[in-house]
Amino acid sequence: MLHQITVIAFDLDDTLWPCAPTIEHAEETLYVWISEQYPRITERYSRAEIFDRRKRFTSDNPQFAIDMTLMRHEFLRFLALESNYNADRLVEDGFEVFFHARQQVTFYDDVLPSLERLKKLYRLGSISNGNASVEHVGLGHLFEHAVSASDLNVAKPDQRIFHHFAERFDAAPEQVLYVGDHPHYDVVGPEAAGMPSIWINRENQNWPEELPKPRHQINDLQELEVLLSEALIQHEV
Repeated sequence: MLHQITVIAFDLDDTLWPCAPTIEHAEETLYVWISEQYPRITERYSRAEIFDRRKRFTSDNPQFAIDMTLMRHEFLRFLALESNYNADRLVEDGFEVFFHARQQVTFYDDVLPSLERLKKLYRLGSISNGNASVEHVGLGHLFEHAVSASDLNVAKPDQRIFHHFAERFDAAPEQVLYVGDHPHYDVVGPEAAGMPSIWINRENQNWPEELPKPRHQINDLQELEVLLSEALIQHEV
């Protein structure tokens, strides 16, 4: 099946770069900025407390799972109103601070060299539930289309987001290979949409026993290149 692939779609967070340190840096940057510009908020909440409060705030609205930017906007609005600040200004300026820091990613070592090589053979793109920007992180020259959950108001593992991506490339789902780290969102989801998938398991996690086994498992993008090359050779033979 891999021999018929013409397009590769990638997840972003924890597939091309580690997510946790990226978000932690962005939230710390935002907290420092808030403490300087809107100190009543940080007098009320410590760094850890504001993190816990955001998690509770997020869980109260399922829409935030689809639109992370909306969640960030609304949480900043909540903090502003709670401490009697101008909400519109804090939301606009605060999100800009967060967004800029959120794009400061550190790619896994294999990512850029492998993507440069894959770009010569395949059309590349991304599907993400988050709000990373491929242009801002430095992948705009490699990815032809980037689809996010907030664009469609539909999030992985919903089949519609995978079908939309294939349509953007004018490709059938079976011609698109999806590569991601999340067993349900990035493997089960695309497979249900008719899109072959590969599980990238950078941290040597155990596969959930309740889910169907993935077709392929890799530890990095160099292994992806090997798999694709072997598939083409076997097909020619």
